[in-house]
Amino acid sequence: MDWTDIIIKISSEDVDAVSAIAQMVVSRGIYIEDYSTFDSDIEQFGYTEVIDEVLLAKDRTTALVHIYTSPEENPKEAVSFLAARLDAEKIEYSLEMGNVKEEDWANNWKQYFKPMKVGEKLLLCPTWEAENIGDEMSDRIKLLIDPGMAFGSGQHETTKLCMELIEKYITPDTNMLDVGTGSGILGIAGLLLGAGDVTGVDIDALSVKVAKENAEINGVGDKFNVKCGNLADDISGKFNMITANIVADIIVMLMPDAKKLLSDDGIFIMSGIIDMRFEDVEKGLAENNFEIIEVKRERGWCAITAKHKEI
Repeated sequence: MDWTDIIIKISSEDVDAVSAIAQMVVSRGIYIEDYSTFDSDIEQFGYTEVIDEVLLAKDRTTALVHIYTSPEENPKEAVSFLAARLDAEKIEYSLEMGNVKEEDWANNWKQYFKPMKVGEKLLLCPTWEAENIGDEMSDRIKLLIDPGMAFGSGQHETTKLCMELIEKYITPDTNMLDVGTGSGILGIAGLLLGAGDVTGVDIDALSVKVAKENAEINGVGDKFNVKCGNLADDISGKFNMITANIVADIIVMLMPDAKKLLSDDGIFIMSGIIDMRFEDVEKGLAENNFEIIEVKRERGWCAITAKHKEI
């Protein structure tokens, strides 16, 4: 059966941000056509006569990001997610879909997905690599995940930054709330790093199902309470850590609820924020009496740690 090629056309300036968003949809790898540095590359190469004229004529100002979905996946769901995320980040784009023949590469991508160190303690590990960990990584805490199962593989900057901050601020007394839990990777990381218990919430029923499955794979299913719904209607009580790896606009919208749900000495960790939206989030935090205590940045993305402002 044919696979679906989802093509996102964007400005070359937005390649890094859109690539990170695309990897939230599928972790088999993406294909990027970006010729913005082609002229300088040609200068260094020097032999323009051996370069195909088709390449020489390519547009230097736009780029294409390709995502491939298998016959078993719903490409319209992926397109809907992409459109919502790109709109939220105010990125100009166009989307197209086409068919490609299924070849051996349908599973070959797995050979390139290797265990990855995150922070000082975690090892993000694909399930099929769990028994092949070398001695140099054997002392790390393994977080097992099948990246093909749902959004949230841990490979992109937003999730990695969040996990590093969770590791820094987690304690055995941590009662954690993960908003927009997706694959459950942040909540699972929290539990493996020592949190007492975790509640995850997501508006997507499929994400809730996958988060529960991933929690069971990692042996923390009994401590991970995953709910389908939204933050305002379905969550009550107090939490001393709230995490949200979503987008800037949604993070700002949930701040009033986070303010009510976060304990007096609690930590609010946010990610999924592109650099150009940092000031919007900073303003929202100030308006809700939060103060920023740490900011981490990587490849155009930032993660913020905040707490209640002392009066």
